[in-house]
Amino acid sequence: MARIPLTGEEADRIIQVQKQISQDVQWRQDINESWVKCELEVENTMKVNLKLHLNQNSYEPSLFSFSLILNNAYRIRGLDFNGSHKNRHMDDRQWHAETHKHKWTDRCRDSFAYTPTDITANILEEVFRQFCSECSIEFSGRFRSPPPRQLGLFEGLQ
Repeated sequence: MARIPLTGEEADRIIQVQKQISQDVQWRQDINESWVKCELEVENTMKVNLKLHLNQNSYEPSLFSFSLILNNAYRIRGLDFNGSHKNRHMDDRQWHAETHKHKWTDRCRDSFAYTPTDITANILEEVFRQFCSECSIEFSGRFRSPPPRQLGLFEGLQ
């Protein structure tokens, strides 16, 4: 089945509509994975399939990201906290261990990034709530902290 192209205007309209997450944030970590993850269903009146993906690096907790995904295919908004990469389409802007956001555009799809001015927190839960606010998502669940990283058999031995 062919995918119908998503426009920037349609993505913006989805962002503007009030949405809700009523699930609790509950993290999972696969064996031998360095990231903990959470996937939340985003309820909305447009009846589109929206999920919010949360990821945090268990070795470096100050590295985390949030992605609002449409139809399991389109990242219409994203936030990379302390992430690194460069824009590939619009300009040569680069981020080195810097917070930046992604916005769906017609030309760059989900690759267009920019430095946000509205993310003022640096604590995972507070940044999550600010991201939800930007995406018109009311979060009524409980935010559970990610599990602490479990040391391997020989880690921490001196």
